[in-house]
Formats: sequence, C-alpha cells, structure tokens
Amino acid sequence: MKCSDFTIMFAEDEPGIRKIYERNFVKEGYKVVLVEHGARAMAELREQKIDLLVTDLAMPGMNTLELFPILKKEYPRLPVIVVTGHYLNLQEDFVAKGFDIKAVFNKPVGISELKEKVRRILKISEVDRPEKKTGILF
Repeated sequence: MKCSDFTIMFAEDEPGIRKIYERNFVKEGYKVVLVEHGARAMAELREQKIDLLVTDLAMPGMNTLELFPILKKEYPRLPVIVVTGHYLNLQEDFVAKGFDIKAVFNKPVGISELKEKVRRILKISEVDRPEKKTGILF
C-alpha cells in the first residue's frame, strides 16, 4: 500500500494548524479531509471513507471527548491519533474508558514523528515512502 491509497481526516480548530497538516500530508500523497470540530468530523465520516482520524482534543462545539463514544459505537475500527496541548497522561485515560487510540502526541509535535506514526498505523511500506522530512509541525 502507498500513501495515495489512504484518506486521513484532520480535526483541528486552529486554521493555521489545519493548513500545516494539509500541506505536509498532501505532499506525501495522502488524500486529506480537514474539519474544524467533532460535529463536522461526524458529518464527513458519514459521507466518505476515512482511513485514519488525527484529532485535537479541545475544540469548540463537539470536542474529542464527546466524539469518542460515538466513534467507538459507529466506527470501532477507525484508527485515531490524538494531538493535544492539554493532557500528559491522556492515552491511559482513554484506555481506562475503553477507547482504543493508536497514539497521543503533545503539542508541539514533530512532523516527521507524526508522519512515521501514520505510516506505521496504515502499514505503509518503506519502499512506498517519500524521502524523510524533519522539523517541528507546530
């Protein structure tokens, strides 16, 4: 499988961060869907196939904590990465509540670290990967 075989949704309320996600992941070849909050994420999930959700935790409207029970029920196989500037032990909290998240990153997250985690979750082989880029995402 290669990057262009996958669609990643980024749920992030900060427009500048959404643009950074879009620029970096489109460059890798992924199809990218950008949403600003959890309610919009749910609408998009109902409209198209999403292979991975990368979401901020605290967003206006429906945040990730409100979104997760719905995801668990309606999309139990959807892999999720949470990026947050708010909680350090978030993954343990989610596991304790029965939510299966693949990774938690604290902001600022390095773009190469996030890309590598996405590749591992989606099982993109070494051969299909574009050359590595480094730097801080935000």
